[in-house]
Formats: sequence, C-alpha cells, structure tokens
Amino acid sequence: MTSTSPDEIRSDIEATRARLGDDLDELSDRVSPQKVAERTAQDLRRRVSSATESVRPKVAATTGTATEKARQTADQAKATVRRQLDAHPQVTATAQRARETAGSAAGSASQTVHRQLDAHPQVAAKVSQVRDTAGGAVNASRQKAAANPRTSGSAAAVAALLALLLIVLRRRRQGGGELD
Repeated sequence: MTSTSPDEIRSDIEATRARLGDDLDELSDRVSPQKVAERTAQDLRRRVSSATESVRPKVAATTGTATEKARQTADQAKATVRRQLDAHPQVTATAQRARETAGSAAGSASQTVHRQLDAHPQVAAKVSQVRDTAGGAVNASRQKAAANPRTSGSAAAVAALLALLLIVLRRRRQGGGELD
C-alpha cells in the first residue's frame, strides 16, 4: 500500500467528482428529449437531402426522355395531319370553313356574354371579382415559381382551381341557376 496524504486524497476526490460531473452533463445532453429530437431531425434532413440529390438526376433524365418522346409524337402527328390534308383538299376546305364558323360563333358568344353582363350587373361584378382574384393568384404563383421552382406545382393547382370554377359557372349558367 502506498500512503497518500489527506490533501492528495482530497485532490483525487475533487478530480474524480469533476470528471463524473462532466460525464453526467454529457450523458444528460445525450438523452435529453430535445437534443434527441434535434439530432433525429438533423439526421432526417440529411437523409432526405441525400435521397433528393440521388433521385434528381434520374428525374431529370426521365423528364428529358419523356419530353423528347412527346415532342417526337407531336411532330409525327403534325406530319400525318399535313399529309392527310394535302391528300384531301376537300377536308382542308371543310376545316377552313369550320375554323371560320368557330371564329364567328366565338365572336357572337362574346357579344352575347357582354350583353348579358351589361343586363346583369351583379353577375358582372362577380365575374370581375373572380377574374381579379384569379389574376392575383396567377401573379402570386408566378412570383413564387420564379423564387422557388418547387412552387410551380402551386401554379398548376391555381390553374386547375380556376378551370374548375369556370366549369361550375358555366354549368350554373346553362342550368339557369343563380350565382350565390
């Protein structure tokens, strides 16, 4: 046995206490629910980011391939239509008359809508309100998409909502229903 002085023993005890205190602080930090949650969230963010980065080139390649195939199909369809129209001049003449008739009908419909809106100011106000709201939503979506390309999905959602709103308005008008 080695004899140690009381001062050396006290010094050893204080050093051991300090080490134990540090160990306890580190252990508390490791098992703290808040720290565990933070570490888990950071790990999850790293994993999602890593997965996103690994998938991004594949998505870009697939999108590029699909875009190119769609472009080729559209070009083939155009060429087929042109060949058919060249081979059948009467179809071309009929298509031209149909286009002119459609243009005339669109003009007449536009005039009818304007007359109806002039005759029904409440409906005109609602249409104007919907147009303004949709325009604001589209502009906001464009700004968001420009700032963050991921938000372009929002623009598509707004466009779908606007299309749905127009369909509902048309059905109500055709059914003779009042706008609420």
